[in-house]
Amino acid sequence: MKPDYRNTARAFDAIAPDYDAVYGPKNAVMTWMRQESLALLEATFPRGSTLLEIGCGTGEEAVALARAGRRVVATDISPKMAAVTRAKARAAGLDDRVAVTALPAGGIGALRPPVPFDGAYASFGALNCEPDLAGFGRAMGRLVRPGGDFVCSVMARFCPFEVVWFLLRGRPRVAFRRLRRGWQSAPVAGRASVEVSVATRYLALGDLKEVLVPAFELERTLSLPLLLPPPYLDAVFREHRRVFAYLERWERCLRHRWPWRLWGDHVVLVFRR
Repeated sequence: MKPDYRNTARAFDAIAPDYDAVYGPKNAVMTWMRQESLALLEATFPRGSTLLEIGCGTGEEAVALARAGRRVVATDISPKMAAVTRAKARAAGLDDRVAVTALPAGGIGALRPPVPFDGAYASFGALNCEPDLAGFGRAMGRLVRPGGDFVCSVMARFCPFEVVWFLLRGRPRVAFRRLRRGWQSAPVAGRASVEVSVATRYLALGDLKEVLVPAFELERTLSLPLLLPPPYLDAVFREHRRVFAYLERWERCLRHRWPWRLWGDHVVLVFRR
C-alpha cells in the first residue's frame, strides 16, 4: 500500500466522529498512554510555551496543554479531525489558546509563525504515516527555536507484547509484521460499522535521526508502553488488570533502559534543537 495524502486524510475523516469512542476515555490503555505522554510534555515544555503539534487527532493533548497554560498550534492531515479539535477547544473556552489547521506533517513548511515555536510534539504515530520525513525534518529545523525540544512518539519496529500475543495464536506473520521494511496497510478502527486502512511504516531510531540531525540532537528515548498491550487490545488489559498493574511497575523500571527503551508499541524520542 503506497502512501497518499488524500487517501490518508479521507481515512481519518471517515473515523473522526467516532474516534474518541474507540480511543478516548473508555479505552483504558489509550488513557494510560495519554496520561504518560501528557506528563512528559508538561515536564518538557514550561507554562507559557507556544508549541506546534503534528497530528493532533481529536485534540486531547492540545486542549489539555492549553488548559495547563501553553499555547498550541495544532495540525492534522484530516480536516475533520482538525474540526473536532477546534470544536473541543471552543467548548473548553480555549479557542484563544489553540489554533488549528489541516496540514500533513510534510506540509508544515507552509507555516510562517512570527517567531519560532518554543517546542513541538507529534504523539502516537503521526509520523508513521508521513511519506516526506526529509521535508518534515527540514521544516522543523526552521520552526523550532534553538534550545527548543521536539517530542515524538512513533510506532516502533519491535513490540514484545504483540509478538508474544500473536505467536501464541499461531499468527507469526502478524507477530513480526513490524520488522518488515517499507509501507504496509494498517487498520484503524472507528466503531464496528467503520474500519479503514492507512499506509503505515514502522520506524526505527535511525529513521528519525537521519532526518532531524544535525538540526536536532537526540536527548533520550523511552518505550510507551513496553509490557502493557497496545490500545487495540484494551479488552485484554481490562480483563487482567491485576496482572498488568504488576507489570506496570516493571514497565517503569525498564522503559528508560537499553535495549528496552527502543522497544514497545510506541517509542518516545526527545530531541533538542
